[in-house]
Formats: sequence, C-alpha cells, structure tokens
Amino acid sequence: MIRRLLPGATIGICSPAGPVKPERMEAAAIRLRERGFEVVLSPNALSKDGFLSATDEIRAVELQNMFADPAIDAVFVSRGGTGSSRLLEWLNWEKIAEAQKPFLGFSDLTALQFALWNRNRFVTFSGPLAVEFDGALSHNTTSFAIEMLAGDAPDNWLDRFAESKIQILRGGASEIIAPLLPGNLTMITTLLGTPYMPDPRGVILVVEDVGEAPYRVERLLFHLRNAGMLRNLAALVVGDFGWDESDSDAREQLTRSLLDSTRGTRYPIIAGFPYGHGATRMTLPVGAPVRFSLETSNLSLGYAASVYDDVL
Repeated sequence: MIRRLLPGATIGICSPAGPVKPERMEAAAIRLRERGFEVVLSPNALSKDGFLSATDEIRAVELQNMFADPAIDAVFVSRGGTGSSRLLEWLNWEKIAEAQKPFLGFSDLTALQFALWNRNRFVTFSGPLAVEFDGALSHNTTSFAIEMLAGDAPDNWLDRFAESKIQILRGGASEIIAPLLPGNLTMITTLLGTPYMPDPRGVILVVEDVGEAPYRVERLLFHLRNAGMLRNLAALVVGDFGWDESDSDAREQLTRSLLDSTRGTRYPIIAGFPYGHGATRMTLPVGAPVRFSLETSNLSLGYAASVYDDVL
C-alpha cells in the first residue's frame, strides 16, 4: 500500500541520478508550491559530480533519508540521465517500502522502480521528473501525475489523452487484468541477468525510450526476446520514442521490429501510447494491478484493485 499525496503534503526532492539545472529546479519548486505543496530539497539535490549529481554513497543516503524522514510525505526525483543502476547495491529496499510514500520519476529511475517492485512489491509511479514541473510539460500531464499520486485519476485514464494516436498492432483478449510494468526500454534491458528484474510472465509491459535510432530499438527488443522477456506477457504496450511525427520510416520499422521480436506469441500489442519523454504523457503505476480493456478502436485503463492507503 502507498499513501495518497494530499494537498498540503511535503514533497521531498533528491537527485539519485544526474545533475539538475538549479534555475529549472527552482522554477519547478515554485510551481509545486503554487499547487499547494511544501517542497524540501535534499542537501545535494543541486550538486554536480561529473555526469552524476554526487557520489554513489551520497546519492543513496539522501534517497534513503527522504523515505525515512517522517516530515516528508512523497519523494520526487529531480531528473534522470544516468546513475540509478549504481545505487542498486547500496539501498535498503525494505526500509524504503515500509515508508509507503509515493515515489515519482521515470527514464533512468526505471532501475530503482523495477527493483522495488521485484524485491518488495512496492508500487511506484513512472511519471514526470521534478524538474519538469517547471512548465516544460503540458498542464494536463503534470495535473494527471498529481491526480494519480492522490488516487484521484479518472476511471478511464485515456479519457484525458484523447489526442493520442493509439494503434492496435495485434489484437487479443478483450480485457486483461494484470500488473503493469512501465519503464525505459534501455534500462529494462540493462537489468537482465540481475536480481532486480521482475518476472515478466503475465504482466503488461509498457516501454518507451528517447535518442535511440530504430535499429538500436530493434536490437534492444530482440535482446529482450532472446532473454525470454517477451515470451509470456499479458500485453506489450509501446509509448513514445522521441522520433519526429513525420518520420514514417522509423514508425514502420518499429512496427516490424515489434511484430518480429514477438513472433510465436499471441498477446495484444499496442503502439502510440501516451507515455515517454514527450511534453504530453501519462503517469503510470509500476507494479499495480490494472484493468486493460481493448476494443476494436478503444482502449481503457483503470485500477483493478486499490493500491492506496487511506491514512497519511
């Protein structure tokens, strides 16, 4: 169970991955306060140590402290980049899960979120980085993220993202109830062979990436296939890869790569899902059971069971 993020709550922001630009973080903190939250930054949230924010020990301790501090109600990650995987051996997963605090981040943070689900069945949220609350994202995107953490998202999440061009590449069961595992494709691939990778059997896997050419995306998908990751999914949902809308060749290649890397399977495959690095995107719970309804040209997504604790 996780606590709901309610008005007046205190959001703790730390930097377990790359460094963040102070001016953007300051702007984001102002906007979060305007939404009615208190904001507290960890001591080294604005630090820089090469392509990391700080040493492994400092980043691990500050993340751990955010969950241990009773004055902090939710933990947001300042930005992604790289470095989360370096913390996997440092963290006390049980203590983090026991705190029951909402944990928001995505991209490089996939490593920590998948580990928390695999180790403790602790649901986290794959959504905007704290710095992106500076106005870089659409209002709908940031509002939906707050609603999701508060347990106030609409019954059909896709109602809020009606402009999305969802494509059903392969149909299947009309309704699926299964755990949802959304994450960055590159980071998911790097977890293969480690004790932090969740069992993919029977889950709805949602993937996104950015800055990767179509041939590299195919390589990653086939690596998942060759490792057995794509064999027994409940569904495969594909988000944004950051390609230009007019790049039809890249999208056609992605469709081919998805169908080829999943040959021999029969579960649904959906592309064009509003999830990724774009300005408009959905926040998704990592590990939560969801109800996934698939019709001829309709997709609805909503909780099959509550994951929220009613008491702060």
